[in-house]
Amino acid sequence: MAALANRRIRSTLTLEPVLADVETLNQWALEGRLEVTKLSFAALGAVRNAYGLLYSGGAMGIGCGPLVVSRPGRIRDELDTGLIASPGEYTTACLLFRLYLKKSPRIRHMVFSEIMPSVMRGESDFGLVIHEGRFSYGQLGLTAILDLGEWWQEQTDCLLPLGGIAVRRDLGPEIAATVDEAIRESLALGDKNSPATMDYVLSHAQELDVALVLQHIDLYVNRFSFDIGDEGRRAVEVLFQKAENAGIIERSSLPLMAYEGSSSS
Repeated sequence: MAALANRRIRSTLTLEPVLADVETLNQWALEGRLEVTKLSFAALGAVRNAYGLLYSGGAMGIGCGPLVVSRPGRIRDELDTGLIASPGEYTTACLLFRLYLKKSPRIRHMVFSEIMPSVMRGESDFGLVIHEGRFSYGQLGLTAILDLGEWWQEQTDCLLPLGGIAVRRDLGPEIAATVDEAIRESLALGDKNSPATMDYVLSHAQELDVALVLQHIDLYVNRFSFDIGDEGRRAVEVLFQKAENAGIIERSSLPLMAYEGSSSS
C-alpha cells in the first residue's frame, strides 16, 4: 500500500492513512470508527452488519498461517491446559485456535510483538505467532508445534482468510468500488524491490531483517491480494460458518462484499 500512502494514486477520494496494531484496528471496527479499515477476518465476522469486504487488499494463506510456538519440550497435547499468548481476541489466529481446540482456551491477549518474548520468559506456555514471527521464532530458541494454516487446509481444503480491507456500508457501493480500485492500483505499483516501497514497509515493520520481511511478503501478497475471487469468498464463508456453528460470531443476512462486482472487472 506504499503507493497509496505516498499519494501516488489518482483518485476522486482523499484517503488518510491511519496506522495501528492489528487488534487495535479490529477493536476500532467494532466501534465503526474508520470508514475504510484493514481488519482480521475474525473481526469482520463480528462487524458484518456495519462493514462490507473489498475484493482487493486481502491476505490469504495457502496451506500456511499462524503458528503455535513454545519453548522446547512442550507437546501439542498440553494446549488444552496451557496458557496461550494471543495477538488479540478478534484476530483470525485466535479464532482459528478456538476452532482447533473446540473450546475456549486459557488465553492472555497482548500486542503481537510481545508474544514470543512472553513465551521465552516462561510467562506464557504457548504463543500464537503472526506476521514475520513465523520466520524468526527459531532464532529465539522457540519451536513450532502447530501450523494453523496447515490444519485449516486439512479440515476444509480452502484458502485461509487472514485479513482483508472493509468499507463501512453507510458509504454506499459506489464509494466502496472507488476505494477498491485505488487499493488495487496501489498494489500494482508496489514493487517490493524498490527502495521507496521497502523503506515504507520497514518503517512500519516490527521485524527489520529485510530477508524475513520479504519472506512474509512473498507468502501472503499473492494473486488473491488483487482479487479475492470465488475461491477466496468461499474460504471466508466457510470460516464464518464454522465460527457461527461454534457460537463465536452471530449470523448475518447481509452480503459479504461491500458491492457486487470484481476488482478485476
